[in-house]
Amino acid sequence: MMKSKIFKYSIIYLLIILFLGSICLSFLFGVKIGLLRKDPLFSKVIEVYNLSQNFKLEINKIFNKKRIQAVSNSLDYKDKKNNFKLKNNLEIFNGSVPNQFTILTSLSVWEDDEVKHKLVFISDKEIIHEINLQEIQTVSKNNDIYKWPHGLIIDDEHFIYYNFDGGNSITKKDICGKTIWTIEGNFHHLMSLNDEFIWALRKKRFGDYDIAEEFVKINKFSGNVVYSFNVRDIIVANQPYDYFSIKQRDLSSLWEYEPFHFNDIDVLTEEFSDYFESFKQGDLMISSRSLNSIYIIDPNTLKIKKILFGLTRRQHDPDWNKGYISIYDNQTEWKDGKRYEKSRIVKVLGALEQNLETLKFDVDFISDARGNHEILEIDNLKYTLITSPYEGKLLLFKNEKNIFTLFNKQKSDVLPISNGKILNKENFQYSLNLCK
Repeated sequence: MMKSKIFKYSIIYLLIILFLGSICLSFLFGVKIGLLRKDPLFSKVIEVYNLSQNFKLEINKIFNKKRIQAVSNSLDYKDKKNNFKLKNNLEIFNGSVPNQFTILTSLSVWEDDEVKHKLVFISDKEIIHEINLQEIQTVSKNNDIYKWPHGLIIDDEHFIYYNFDGGNSITKKDICGKTIWTIEGNFHHLMSLNDEFIWALRKKRFGDYDIAEEFVKINKFSGNVVYSFNVRDIIVANQPYDYFSIKQRDLSSLWEYEPFHFNDIDVLTEEFSDYFESFKQGDLMISSRSLNSIYIIDPNTLKIKKILFGLTRRQHDPDWNKGYISIYDNQTEWKDGKRYEKSRIVKVLGALEQNLETLKFDVDFISDARGNHEILEIDNLKYTLITSPYEGKLLLFKNEKNIFTLFNKQKSDVLPISNGKILNKENFQYSLNLCK
């Protein structure tokens, strides 16, 4: 009897030890993953976390792959008779592209039950050219259904540079669709071009956030990386001031998840540099979504010249313009499952906080993330191209009036319009004719 009790207590004791030991090991394992952020384990942990936060939606996606990139449809179809259908469920909801322009947009569509990423060129009400956007198989880490285009540049010679959310490269193509080069790496979000150099964002798949988050300068002809720096470099260059460690835990080197979420690096070009007294050609404007902040940095000294904090909420795509910067302000304020603000474009004259102005348009747009815009000023006219990815629409305004709207009307409301550019039609047509 005594032996039986001892055996029973021993088993219970061993089970308790195993239980406590598994908790300790899980904790240590979690700390290791959180610190090193090494794939594939780190990505799997994030996937499990996202699943737990949106369990019902994620289960629906498992059984219906066309919900994987679900976006909302906020367009009013009362005037359906005026819509103009293109192809692949792309629809012009309003107006046409002005005669002097060609609109370029990156988007994703369903073709034969597969996701295809495309660059579409529209003149008037017609698609005049398409280029397939893809990653070469040797660098791709995800199926096309799990990624979509994000960063997009088209230079004066109409060479195209692009990357993907969920991708693993930057690719250069000519206007005919031929791949010139591909750089492997976890490049993400928006890019910009100054003369022969591209500035891009890259995140290493291991290491602390301040080391992993990199800002990269690339030769556009060769595709070679010529210079890079990281957040730690900026922190050191600006000591004793520190503008980045708000989300680092007290008395610890641990960072919160996504403490920066950089989503744009926009370089000041010669075209706009003369309009600013305090900044020069080559200065970088970097957007941090997590910190509601925009930093203007000298890439040579890494000194911060200006910080715009709290003017926007979860902003995206700050751009240099003629004496002012413009910012796509997502304004993603949520409470009790409801969104309280629509998105907006703000203008900051001279990059000075006190000169904040909200631009007015006759059509609203709402985007939780990834919104893009471009402003083109010609004489007394101002054309503004706005991408609202999670509504799947691209809007062109002449001054305040909406003159063209493209809608990516996919089945099950999936797949966004990702980016857009305004091109000179005559110059583009000249380059396009060389393909024939």
